[in-house]
Amino acid sequence: MSEPQQPPAQPYGTPPNYAGSHHPAQPPQPPQPPQPPQPSQPYTGEPYGQAYAAQPYPAQPYPERQRPTPSGSPGLGRIAFVLAVISLGIGLLITLSYPLMYRMMGDPSAVGAFGAVGNGLVLVIAVAGLVLGLMSVRRPGSQILAGIAIGVTASQLVAIVISWVSNLLYAFSF
Repeated sequence: MSEPQQPPAQPYGTPPNYAGSHHPAQPPQPPQPPQPPQPSQPYTGEPYGQAYAAQPYPAQPYPERQRPTPSGSPGLGRIAFVLAVISLGIGLLITLSYPLMYRMMGDPSAVGAFGAVGNGLVLVIAVAGLVLGLMSVRRPGSQILAGIAIGVTASQLVAIVISWVSNLLYAFSF
């Protein structure tokens, strides 16, 4: 089956030129300026030409939009964002300080303890930021900072858990 054939679209204002039509195609004419409509009946003072006997609904003004009032602290999302940034900064500091720890402490268990304590601190702060971010999202108001905090802390938690699991599997292999 094929699609039915349709004649090509005509430019606006030109009559279609069908084969076998009785009206010959006229040459295009320049557009005329619009003219105001001429009333067919004299103006009676009513806005729409006739009066309605009864209006079923009286005209009422639009109600104003009611904004929900935040029930809790408006800074909960901001606190979650600050905790996310702090945990991100501590995690970055821990990661960048590993070469110094290897040079200062020759004992691998001391370097492992340093990493465990640092990542444990990041884990606690990230969990607190995630919980506060989730609480802030449930409340009315701006949720942008809370969403950023949830994203940052969730990615940190996933990274810490994957790091610990991979270290655990590495330790069991020897």
